[in-house]
Amino acid sequence: MISSYIYSSQTNDDIEVETLRDIQNIAKTENSKHNITGYLTYKKETFIQYIEGPDEEIQQLITNLKNDKRHNILKSIHFPPKTQRVFKGWSMRYIEYDELIEIGFHELLETVFFTVGNKIFDEDRVIEKLNQMLEKIATTQKHIK
Repeated sequence: MISSYIYSSQTNDDIEVETLRDIQNIAKTENSKHNITGYLTYKKETFIQYIEGPDEEIQQLITNLKNDKRHNILKSIHFPPKTQRVFKGWSMRYIEYDELIEIGFHELLETVFFTVGNKIFDEDRVIEKLNQMLEKIATTQKHIK
């Protein structure tokens, strides 16, 4: 089974594109060692990241992320176990926020993600919507290496 997790976090400072690429490269190397896949996007001091992989590895990465002093996790959802990955072969892909705007998904992803606990959708419905959007992001972005 595949464990998956999505979170948003706020950085302590605005981050330059070069630093984002460094974060992606380090995550890509480390995630491939631990059979973790996913994507990361950033906009105005806010990250949204989705990760998936073996439960033990995901739990350790979540602990590491929560202990990382460069950011504060604002919202997170741990998905029910899955039988398949959404982002096969993406040890960590950084997707420009503008790319997600072009395909029309990121603002919708933000809207659904941030409604958890606001009684617009219950958590099961939020997870269902997030899964649909993550699948569309993966399908739309799969041609990019």
